[in-house]
Amino acid sequence: MNPRLTSHTSTYSGRNLHGQVVNELGRRVVSGAYAAGAVLPNEEQLCQELQVSRTALREAVKVLAAKGLLEARPRIGTRVRVRDQWNLLDPDILAWRCATGADAEFLRHLTELREIIEPAAASLAANSRTPAQLEAIAAALQDMRQAPAIAQWIEADLAFHTAILRATNNPLLMPLAAIIGSALESLLGVTARSAGDFKRALPDHQKVFEAIESGDAQSALHRMAGMLSDTRSLMKQVVF
Repeated sequence: MNPRLTSHTSTYSGRNLHGQVVNELGRRVVSGAYAAGAVLPNEEQLCQELQVSRTALREAVKVLAAKGLLEARPRIGTRVRVRDQWNLLDPDILAWRCATGADAEFLRHLTELREIIEPAAASLAANSRTPAQLEAIAAALQDMRQAPAIAQWIEADLAFHTAILRATNNPLLMPLAAIIGSALESLLGVTARSAGDFKRALPDHQKVFEAIESGDAQSALHRMAGMLSDTRSLMKQVVF
């Protein structure tokens, strides 16, 4: 691994050098190290700084351009696009935002996204989940129950919500499991650490599971909506 390239959780984290270049440049853009409208250092400078070839750098720029972060212009260079042009639901962009520090506005937007999607997803899951998918939700709930510390709770909580999204069996909703999952850890981390007893929400998760298990779509929707409403209230106390 190139020591000049830092490692952050994202789709592109790993051993592949091309992926590491994407990860590093993406993190710099999202963090504001390269401001909107700014032109990146020239290829020679970036290649020397990152210790990579021009080919690896150009391929990374293409990936980031596809995500809406960068725009390459002949004779001008590679420019950072304004945030409104970013693909903000891209899992990598969400992960980079979390890795570089999620602000109050980002957490509020994420909370609103969850409130729109997850109650309806729980309702769908109550009607369409398979026995194996129900077992996955139950396993995540059990892991939450047995979590010895906040870190394990957050991991299990994330698995719980992701399993419900997958249990919708809706091919258009399925990608949202990865999209929400890449950023949800930041939100769960804030709420869990702010709750005092990080398992305080366990009974609410249990009720959501029971509604899905019994096939009660309306109850699943309301239980999930209520749980997310409590999350919003907690977030307001801490960061909003």
